[in-house]
Amino acid sequence: MPETQRTDTRDQPTTSVEKGPEVGQVSPDKEAPAAYGALKGHFHSPKRGDTRGAFCLLIDASTGELLENVFWVTYSSSDSAIDVNMGWREFNKAIPEIGPYEKSLGDKLNTLLPEVFSVSSRIDLLQHPENPSRLIAVEEDIRKNFERATHYFLEFQLVLERLSRQNLVDAGVLQPGDETPASESQPANEEEKKSFEGTLINCLPIIDPVRGCPVSELQPGDMVEVKIQGGVGASGLIEQYLASTNQEAVFPVESVEQKSDDKIYVFLSINEEIRGLITLTKDLRLRTIRVNHDKKRTLSINMDNLIFFGTFFIAMIVILLVIRFLFF
Repeated sequence: MPETQRTDTRDQPTTSVEKGPEVGQVSPDKEAPAAYGALKGHFHSPKRGDTRGAFCLLIDASTGELLENVFWVTYSSSDSAIDVNMGWREFNKAIPEIGPYEKSLGDKLNTLLPEVFSVSSRIDLLQHPENPSRLIAVEEDIRKNFERATHYFLEFQLVLERLSRQNLVDAGVLQPGDETPASESQPANEEEKKSFEGTLINCLPIIDPVRGCPVSELQPGDMVEVKIQGGVGASGLIEQYLASTNQEAVFPVESVEQKSDDKIYVFLSINEEIRGLITLTKDLRLRTIRVNHDKKRTLSINMDNLIFFGTFFIAMIVILLVIRFLFF
């Protein structure tokens, strides 16, 4: 990883709540929570200007549901003008202009974003838009997790734009008359559970240079001990469960893949909905509980030997009987 330096501006993150002309229709009461919101974000690495990203999340304040997620990451150093203070529709149009989409990193961060910015966090932010500390906390959580994933210091800009239902109907995101009363909407905890389906969480392997198993020798079913990254969303729930039951984070290998970027991806099966991902650049030795594949192979060999010698014994008896019949 290249060395980078960063001028720390974290004490004054660029976060704000917009109440511009398009958003003014939400409510004349400034304290009233918005029905919907657009969280607009832009980030880049200050010493690696070729790493940039932007996203815009449309959120239902009552359920925390993501109505739309526009996410983009590029390694291009494009001079495309993009400003989080744009209206959300204009911002969305400007996002793809920052450069060609970098699929590997983009898919990784896009999977991480809904996990870090969980359903409960979305509801809390949208229902208290007048409190800047909540937006600052969201910005910090996203930035720290993105920095862990990219291994670069990142500068972040985050703005929450308050929207009315009519704003989204006019944009074609919602259809007229499809509004579900709040009393009939699903509880936040049910939405939280549904949001975990297909979740991929990042894990750090435990390196064991003496007794560990090389990644190249891992097979499906081998148990790998890891440390779970994140601490929020699905990662936080798993960490809390393991801590409360005094269990180690040990999960079975689902598959091992090596892509063209020379990275090794180890997928772990945590439960039916959640998978873990270990990303490595070298064939390291990991702390592993091996499934006894050799025992299975030995059992198979023993059965083959038993069949062979049994058949040989029967054949010898038949030959002896034939010899006795012919010559005695």
